[in-house]
Amino acid sequence: MKKINTMIIAVVAASLILVAGCYDNVTEYPDAEGYMGFVNTGWTAFEAGDYEVAMDNFQWAIETDVTRPEAYLGAGWCSILLPDYWVIGDQYDYMAVQHDGGTWPVVFNTATVPQTLDWSEFECIDPVLTANDIQVINAFGDTILIVEGDTLFWGGDTGPDSLKGTLDNMEIGDWFHGQYGAVNFQYTFEIDHPNVKALFTVANGFSLTDCIVDSIVNGTSVSTVYLDVPYVKVDAGDEDYRTWCMYENAMTFDYVTYDNAGGQTAFATDAVAAYGILQNAKGENGDLYFGVATLLGLAEEGEYTFSHYAGITSLKLKGMAAAMAYSNLHFKPALGICQQAGFALDVEVSDPNFLIELMQAIELMLI
Repeated sequence: MKKINTMIIAVVAASLILVAGCYDNVTEYPDAEGYMGFVNTGWTAFEAGDYEVAMDNFQWAIETDVTRPEAYLGAGWCSILLPDYWVIGDQYDYMAVQHDGGTWPVVFNTATVPQTLDWSEFECIDPVLTANDIQVINAFGDTILIVEGDTLFWGGDTGPDSLKGTLDNMEIGDWFHGQYGAVNFQYTFEIDHPNVKALFTVANGFSLTDCIVDSIVNGTSVSTVYLDVPYVKVDAGDEDYRTWCMYENAMTFDYVTYDNAGGQTAFATDAVAAYGILQNAKGENGDLYFGVATLLGLAEEGEYTFSHYAGITSLKLKGMAAAMAYSNLHFKPALGICQQAGFALDVEVSDPNFLIELMQAIELMLI
């Protein structure tokens, strides 16, 4: 774990260096007058890397007029580089968007979805189920005829023309375990929102096991989630209950969507960008869901640039999102972010050097 922590620090530090940049501090500034005078001096100091002086000027501007957005934007960006302001930095960003008349685009959601009787809510895509598997699944709740010598489920009745009543989850789990052993299954399911940007785990309410999100693909009306579901053996009295995503298992998950309302100004977008980068700067103390969703949402809108700092690009925003997932030990979602950006395409989770190769891919995105 110490080795992993070292790599996490390296990844997060790399993204911070790219935000901070290298400047020669300017120690003297002309006297500022009025609200815009403080704001302009603040940006001059910010571009020179003199962030404390910049923050002082932005705060003086806020004290001059608390209803205008420009100074809140500057204070939000300064907060990224001044850790003493990390606790309140996102409040500056919120205020900038609010006073600009914009709508905050990032929304947190919680959902619980039960597996359906036909096993279609969470659809198994790997392994590809055989016709015999499907026959067993479809027999849930039915009376089926079992011909002589044919065993349709693990430990099922056999004999000439014997009847078998309802198959339950335990028997179906036994059947799958007999067919495939204790392996992970990959499932896919859909969320009725086209812009799900952050989703890392789905908790099986029956087995209390976290299933890992491999990737999210946004469509025109829905988002498709690919889920790695581990084999779980649950003690059910005298017998073991083998399960993956079984009927009536309630799957609970948190996710964050990103919807930039029509008419959102570039100014408000800059404030949202500051918020996302701030969450990344905080590392493990940042808001993982909101940070990743904000960074990916901005990056996927098109090429992002910030007039007061030329080093931010959409690719670096994606790299920061991957770094946030990595630093919170969500390695497969981090890999999914990298691969959707065209990086780490040959990186395999089963590789003994997986974490090192993933970290190297993230660092390439941040260069």
